[in-house]
Amino acid sequence: GSLQGILGEPLDSVFDVAKTLGFDGVELDWHSLDDATTGQFAKSQRAELRRRAQNAGVEIPSVAAHFLNSGGIAANDETTRRSGLRAVQTGIELCRDLSARVLLVPFFGPAEIVDEDGKKHLVESARKLAPIAQSANVKLGIEGALRGDEMAQLLSEIGSPFIGSYWDMANCMSIGFDPLEEVQQLQSHIAQVHAKEFKGEARTRAYEYPNLNTVPFGSGDVPICAVLKKLRSVGYDGYIVLETGSFDDAKASARDALRVLTSAQAEIQ
Repeated sequence: GSLQGILGEPLDSVFDVAKTLGFDGVELDWHSLDDATTGQFAKSQRAELRRRAQNAGVEIPSVAAHFLNSGGIAANDETTRRSGLRAVQTGIELCRDLSARVLLVPFFGPAEIVDEDGKKHLVESARKLAPIAQSANVKLGIEGALRGDEMAQLLSEIGSPFIGSYWDMANCMSIGFDPLEEVQQLQSHIAQVHAKEFKGEARTRAYEYPNLNTVPFGSGDVPICAVLKKLRSVGYDGYIVLETGSFDDAKASARDALRVLTSAQAEIQ
């Protein structure tokens, strides 16, 4: 699959373009809560979006709630946490109505979890959301900067198959972790996977994510084949969604990245 923004296409054309380029699915970009109430993802628009995807022959596997990077369900501020809970509940309904299986709940920038209080708030909030997600048959994919073993421990504490890790094969390297160790630590907790490239040195402080997508997918330091093989070994069989760089031409770059990914998949058969 591909993240919508990687293709550089609006909602009215992204599904057709994705199909032409060879993708099976499109992860939709959700940039503000208002988009799900009065904007392009309003309830009145969702059946039409689902129809467009079906007509193009692609799926909507997931929705990425990018705006939660400004603060959400793990925040120390109670008002921010309550707003985050409402936003995630709205996202669960949105995914249900679009037949999307995963809601990406990110924790980068101001939302990065950096202390024990943040972890505690994440567990508490996720436990409240888990039955709502289960009722809608939607998984919440937590994506952030915690180590794989830390995230696996928190997910075990939450104790719901509907709360998992949205894991990124390059983000972890930018933060300073080994991607193969990460997959081994997370195993069945992996809800979905992002693919992008990393090349260079890892970060030296929190809230930084350097050297991502500075080169085309397949020409950096991410051991793509080894990662795919490791994912297969732990039983992962879901979407791998490209979040790669656009460079001079968004669609050409996406097509090239998809070619690298499918070649790597073929190599490990």
